[in-house]
Amino acid sequence: MRLLMVAHSDAPWTPHYSRYFKARGDEVLVVTFAPDRIEGIETVFMGVEPFDFRKNKRLFLTRVPRVRRIIRAFRPDLVYAPYLTSNGMTAVLSSKSPVIVAARGGDVFEHAGSSGPRQWFREAVVRFVCGRAAMVHTVSQGLDNELMRLGVPVGKLFRIPVGVNVEQFHPREEGPRKDATRLVCVRRHQRVYDIPTILHALARLRSSGRRFTCTMAGGGTRLEMHKALAAELGLTDVVTFLGHQPHDRLPALFRDSDIYISASLSDGTASSLLEAMASGILPVVSRIRANGPWIEHGVNGLLFETGRPESLAEVLATAMADGDLRRRAFRENPRRVDQDGNMAKNMDRLAAVFEEVAFRSRCQRR
Repeated sequence: MRLLMVAHSDAPWTPHYSRYFKARGDEVLVVTFAPDRIEGIETVFMGVEPFDFRKNKRLFLTRVPRVRRIIRAFRPDLVYAPYLTSNGMTAVLSSKSPVIVAARGGDVFEHAGSSGPRQWFREAVVRFVCGRAAMVHTVSQGLDNELMRLGVPVGKLFRIPVGVNVEQFHPREEGPRKDATRLVCVRRHQRVYDIPTILHALARLRSSGRRFTCTMAGGGTRLEMHKALAAELGLTDVVTFLGHQPHDRLPALFRDSDIYISASLSDGTASSLLEAMASGILPVVSRIRANGPWIEHGVNGLLFETGRPESLAEVLATAMADGDLRRRAFRENPRRVDQDGNMAKNMDRLAAVFEEVAFRSRCQRR
């Protein structure tokens, strides 16, 4: 199969997907608006440097003629485009080959529940892209529900979480630590991930006398703003901002931590949540529909109300004190991920869908 991906090369799934299909013997070409290179994969950079997704949105339209020429020369059996409102738009406007677009979370939910021109425009884009695509890949039931609400036929949707490389992400051999004082957040510094709620919760936790450290590993347009907020809250000695980290550094970071935090306001199935679960550390995450299928409050993790630092501070205190819960998460969560979120198994399922769509397209051309 000849596979062309229109995908952000700096997204964690793009190297996984492209290397998986190349290892199968497929011919793979990645067209990307981000400047990162993927070792061993032919990559065409279509963007500008420095790349800022928020400021460079016009490129997803103005680069269409060039992407169209690349697709015409490569002659793919299939085009795959994660982030349906950006890469997906470019792909469906550029390709005569079948296109599978992928909804990840923020591309669908960014303005969900609001009203006004921005939300209306986003919904129109989602409908247009999904209407032109052969299939729509989602990673959570919540995304399925939202896309069906917008009129996407259920027959176009298929749900497969990205999954986790369980050989890379696994629990520490020594078991969970007795004292759970090492917190970690690897979400990007963007509005949707609500880092300020985490920082305000940590300030409350500290004022209650709790001792801890928190590592923030992620880039994003609001990183400097959040550093300033941490300083204002008196957290500079307990919160470390690492900035963007290569994905291969995350397994060790998770195994060196006790509690994973995500305050996301909306999401698909977050890869980092599954990676934390596979690593055996206790997840403390926002009570949103994407997290519900994976986390049962008080059983294998803890949930808190979105945008409420007092709720997060309360459950963090519980997480640090409840050794039984941490041991249960350490034991059960890796098994759950291996069953439903194993990347190798999920990639095989994804490849089967790709093969079917490509085969149908070849039959129609005959």
